[in-house]
Amino acid sequence: MSDSEVQEPVETTPLLSQPVSRKPYSIFTKAQKHWIIMAAAIASTFSPLSANIYFPALNSIAQDLKVSPSQMNLTITTYMICQGLAPTFTGSLADQAGRRPAYIICFVVYIVGNIALALQHSFSTLLILRAIQSCGSSGTVALASAVAADIITSAERGTYMGLTSLGNILAPSLGPIVGGLLTQYLGWEAIFWFLAIIASVFFVLLLLFFPETCRVIVGDGSIPPSGWNRPLCDCVKISRVSTIPSRDRHITIPNPLPSLKLLFRRPVGILLLGNGVIFGSFYAVMAGIPAQFVKLYHLNDLQVGLCYIPAGLGSLLSATTNGILVDWNYRRICTRAGLALEQEHKHQVLSFPIEKARLQIGLPMIVLAGGAIAVYGSFLAYGFPFWSVLFTIFISCFCITGAYNIMNVLIVELYYTTPATAMAANNLVRCFLGAGTTAAVNPLINIIGTQWTYCAVSGALVAVTSLLLLVYFRGWDWRRAQAGLPVTCQ
Repeated sequence: MSDSEVQEPVETTPLLSQPVSRKPYSIFTKAQKHWIIMAAAIASTFSPLSANIYFPALNSIAQDLKVSPSQMNLTITTYMICQGLAPTFTGSLADQAGRRPAYIICFVVYIVGNIALALQHSFSTLLILRAIQSCGSSGTVALASAVAADIITSAERGTYMGLTSLGNILAPSLGPIVGGLLTQYLGWEAIFWFLAIIASVFFVLLLLFFPETCRVIVGDGSIPPSGWNRPLCDCVKISRVSTIPSRDRHITIPNPLPSLKLLFRRPVGILLLGNGVIFGSFYAVMAGIPAQFVKLYHLNDLQVGLCYIPAGLGSLLSATTNGILVDWNYRRICTRAGLALEQEHKHQVLSFPIEKARLQIGLPMIVLAGGAIAVYGSFLAYGFPFWSVLFTIFISCFCITGAYNIMNVLIVELYYTTPATAMAANNLVRCFLGAGTTAAVNPLINIIGTQWTYCAVSGALVAVTSLLLLVYFRGWDWRRAQAGLPVTCQ
């Protein structure tokens, strides 16, 4: 895949008041879109769930394998590194061969990895298998956003992208609770059997019913897929007569370079950095909860796991309400710009300041998240009541989730022709920054204290906000200049 394949398509019409085509962007009905997006959201849950369900079992596994806690932390680091790298290959494959082949490969690797993890009793084997498990599950996060880009237009993308991120946001909150229960009553091996079983059930349903959505393969959905792009339930039906032939395509070896090149391209490189810092701030709060809450409030492991519920509730509420707000603002900006607003058609991104439509909601969320995290650190430092600390977690996660989802929407908007490649780059940055934050937060608390640690996290969010202001004011002109079009006088 060449670099040009990840650039924005140059618009072919000068009329800002007209959408790209009068033909609907996708032939899928609204009900079909809902269940396709929900399936993609469930699939994306397995990566963060596998990472966080593992935490309560660390001490038990360390005792059984006779290794130190520091060695066990290596399995977390290995997982997150692979979680960042693997989607760069998965995204490239998905944009060429289609979403279904990428999903099939991911789940086969993931299920086999989990079964092997449940059966092994060696630290070196654990380290290798955690990497394999991560490679299998991590691609599904980028694929969820790609599926949304395939079938959803800009006018409704805020709501649907919020739904695709639900699993990715809720899993870090719910995973430790499930992991703690399984470890306490059934042993740590039960965690991997549990993941293998639920993944296998979902995989069978995916093989049977999940349609191919990649526009390179099926266009707006009217081109019939063939081979492994075709759901098994279609294969057992009587073949339908179609006048639209399947597309011939040449698939090359998955190449991570297009994803890596996006890191150095304006404005998306700044967006990727900003989203990584937002994601890192989330893990700064999540990773610090166990040690701090045991120390300050004398909780046991199960009670600590329950403390993640406010984070999950805040994320859930944010994913649903902020999507509605983002879509409302998009409609408002379209109306002000004199653009015809039709949810079934797509506007050219070069004809529209999409950065302003998204960041007008996203930037306030980032600032509010920074303030809430600073308050959270102060409450911990001065021993505020338990309920008030949980409330600040709820507010922090509400704002972080809102900002994170909006940034995801904007990244997909800018690269809607190769969304899996773009989201793979996003996954790379966020996972590396998330891994670094997770490793650093507790040592930093021991060195400079809780209040200053979370003030530093808040400061990082404020700093990245200033960079995103450049995207807000200059992003549209950067994109038009790269496409050889005259810049605007915004």
